[in-house]
Amino acid sequence: MTDVINFINQNQEAVIILTGVVLLVFFIWNVYLNYNLSKIKKRTRSFFANSEAKDLEEIIYKQIKKTNEVDGEIKKLIEDNIKIRENMAKCVQKVGVVRFNPFGDVGGNQSFAIALLDKYLSGAIILSLYSRDGVKVYSKQIVEGKSEYKLSKEEEEAIKIANMES
Repeated sequence: MTDVINFINQNQEAVIILTGVVLLVFFIWNVYLNYNLSKIKKRTRSFFANSEAKDLEEIIYKQIKKTNEVDGEIKKLIEDNIKIRENMAKCVQKVGVVRFNPFGDVGGNQSFAIALLDKYLSGAIILSLYSRDGVKVYSKQIVEGKSEYKLSKEEEEAIKIANMES
């Protein structure tokens, strides 16, 4: 221990300079750390500014809760979308219209056949026959492109046109 004290006494100027340099390095380091800490505090304040949360853990918990709620809503939307698609398959999607003149003595193509079909070619066909005596309207059920009743060539053409629209 006396050797250390003797060394310090003999080299007082060097020890004071070295101590000053070490203090200066620590001071600069302290300033640098305080600067970075103030930047982090600013970011943290802006991060928590619009939140009732007090810490990051609470924010993460709330975000996980919101994410789970959104996941549930997305699953419900997917289920609803599937139901809508199933219902849409049963709606009129294909329409075929054929105008014709069944009687040579009446001018113009006043008569028509309309096929109203779903995705599976099921639905109805409506036939309107125009004559000088009046108009007669008939309908026939269509299941998968066929009817239990005999179809006229115009009705078959209307079904063919409707099927081509897909």
